[in-house]
Amino acid sequence: MSDTSAVTKKLIERYDYCGALQLMKNTKGMSHDAIEMVDMCRNAINFDFISAGKCLDHLSGKAKESDTFHKIKSNVNALIEGDPDALFSELLENVKFQIVNEEYIDFLGRVYRFKEAIYKYMFIRAHLKNKSFSFHIRFMQKKEILKILRNHYKIYNHNLVWGINTYFKKYPAKNKAVDETLKVLNAQKMNQLIELRHESLIGHGFRGVNLEQIREVYGNPYEVLDDFKACLQMLGVEIYTYKYSEVNHWIFSMMD
Repeated sequence: MSDTSAVTKKLIERYDYCGALQLMKNTKGMSHDAIEMVDMCRNAINFDFISAGKCLDHLSGKAKESDTFHKIKSNVNALIEGDPDALFSELLENVKFQIVNEEYIDFLGRVYRFKEAIYKYMFIRAHLKNKSFSFHIRFMQKKEILKILRNHYKIYNHNLVWGINTYFKKYPAKNKAVDETLKVLNAQKMNQLIELRHESLIGHGFRGVNLEQIREVYGNPYEVLDDFKACLQMLGVEIYTYKYSEVNHWIFSMMD
């Protein structure tokens, strides 16, 4: 294996698709399909799923015969449509990337967004009853949820999580999955983790963040992923695990 290939694979293993893509484009003889797949990942981790889908369309006919291609293509289509199973799975992977690359401020930002996304999901699903759900429906917008809380339940607060918490206190869900999820999301260690986010650069301050601080309030950061995953499974969300590990192995086979 050449030094360039070894470095490229190491970047891909660490989910640094942007860095890997630049290196691959400057390497003679590099597989066209491998480049397109890395570009697909680069777009997907930025939640630009339309561009990710276009990269898949540019693959060779041989690559499109693969079972892996059909699995990834189906997943990207689901992400474009706002499917909750696909989007929550993608967000879980995204949080993992920040841990792997020790980007702890971004990790805290993702945790904050993840908690908010679960709250929004529980609240809107409770109001849609048996209707189909997508993250793209207008009711998932913060302003729409705050409007419902204000107009229908007389809950006045611009903080989305606070408002939905108040709603579930006033109108218990009578749903064990929701109750257990609220316990996890409102646990002291979760609140302390969110407080680290508030005090950081992406919150309201300039405090730095390191692994020791996260361990002190929550434990191993991967435990956050486990807790979020447990909440989603209780709520009936199907998680697509190890997506990018599968994609990476496929890319490596193209490179070889």
